[in-house]
Amino acid sequence: MENNKIVQSGNSERELALKIVGLNKTLGRKQILHDINFEAYRGEVFGFLGPNGAGKTTTIKVILGLLSLDEGSIEVSGVDINKKFEKAMANIGGIVENPDMYKHLTGIQNLEQYARMRNGVNRERIDEVVKLVGLSNRIKEKIGKYSLGMRQRLGVAQAILHKPNVLILDEPTNGLDPAGIKELRDILKGLAHEEGICVMVSSHLMSEMELMCDRVGIINEGKMLGVYTIEEMISGSRNGTAEYIFEVSDVKKTCTLLEGIKYVVIDENRIDVEFNKETARDDVADVIQALVTAGIKVYSVSAKENKKLEDVFIEMTNSGGAQIG
Repeated sequence: MENNKIVQSGNSERELALKIVGLNKTLGRKQILHDINFEAYRGEVFGFLGPNGAGKTTTIKVILGLLSLDEGSIEVSGVDINKKFEKAMANIGGIVENPDMYKHLTGIQNLEQYARMRNGVNRERIDEVVKLVGLSNRIKEKIGKYSLGMRQRLGVAQAILHKPNVLILDEPTNGLDPAGIKELRDILKGLAHEEGICVMVSSHLMSEMELMCDRVGIINEGKMLGVYTIEEMISGSRNGTAEYIFEVSDVKKTCTLLEGIKYVVIDENRIDVEFNKETARDDVADVIQALVTAGIKVYSVSAKENKKLEDVFIEMTNSGGAQIG
């Protein structure tokens, strides 16, 4: 294995599955992608996030060979798609929008049809992917009877028939109900963490991405804002602070006692106070003691709920690309 395919991460090694350098793309007279750079690894779910029109689908179509790139390079498992397109595409599977199916055929017949177009896909492999996506009990039914969630699962089965190192899905949870979303999430995490596939997923559902992804790349207005683990995004956005909500008898008087401490008045009884995360426990106790000594009643103190991925995503994309940390 080539050295440039192995990257150290903590105490473990990760195999580089997808590498994009300096990707630019213009459609008509408008430049859609501006110098896109990121890497994704086998064994991870990589979320590709951005507002509508940010360039997510265009990037995915270029990676899958559905659109040509103007400048830059894309490597799939170390193979440059410009130099060895067919070899690179042999290591990748993907679904853009809805998977194409023959609705008059059964699920298994659809997979058999697709298998004929791929080298080395035998009956054993077909049975294996059917089991992986949890369709064993329905695979002999016609596609016309499938729910949207079942069709999505069959689409994933089709995309991984040829054992790709990279699986790319563009908005795979669109139209699914909560149960279907969870089922697909579990399948994709299993493919990444247990089968060692690099799963790249674009989505608008931030809460779902927070549950599914190991890392996320943020794109806005055709430019990459950065790549982070979920924890890096959320904790980095807080800048090492912790917030507590104080419910007190006298907010105005409380404010006079918080000199040098950052706070925001919520209403006539509550105030949001920000502390250093490392010393927050002792600092909260000190503030409570000072308030009680000053004759202010403290009715309750509660830690403010941590920011979610959606909150940080909105902050980053609405600020024109401000970095976290």
